[in-house]
Amino acid sequence: MKKYLMMILLALVAMSLVALPVALAEAVDAVPVQPGIDLTPFFQSLIALLASIITVKLIPWINSRTNAQQQSKMRAAVRVAVFAAEQLYGAGNGKDKLMFVKGKLSQQGFKIDVDEIEAQVRELTAEGASVQKAVK
Repeated sequence: MKKYLMMILLALVAMSLVALPVALAEAVDAVPVQPGIDLTPFFQSLIALLASIITVKLIPWINSRTNAQQQSKMRAAVRVAVFAAEQLYGAGNGKDKLMFVKGKLSQQGFKIDVDEIEAQVRELTAEGASVQKAVK
């Protein structure tokens, strides 16, 4: 019986050695596959173009928009502070009103030139004069 088991075992080993190269072989097509067009350089140039457009057009537009909004907020804050100073101190007392306006604006985080404040005062004076003419 040992002899038969040994023969069966040798037969199985022989068959596996013969079948192993056939089982591991890959199928080969008669016509080789043509590689597709490599679009990597196209997409790289497209991304570079988009990045340059964003850098040249979009970022300055955002910056100018932000600065315009900040300037309008600053002008509104100056206007409110000048009107408040006029209400608190009345006519005259220009130096006290100026110090009040500068203090209020610095509390809000604005660094304003005296010229900007004086321009707002002139505008307030001009509006007051036009209102007085309309009332008469």
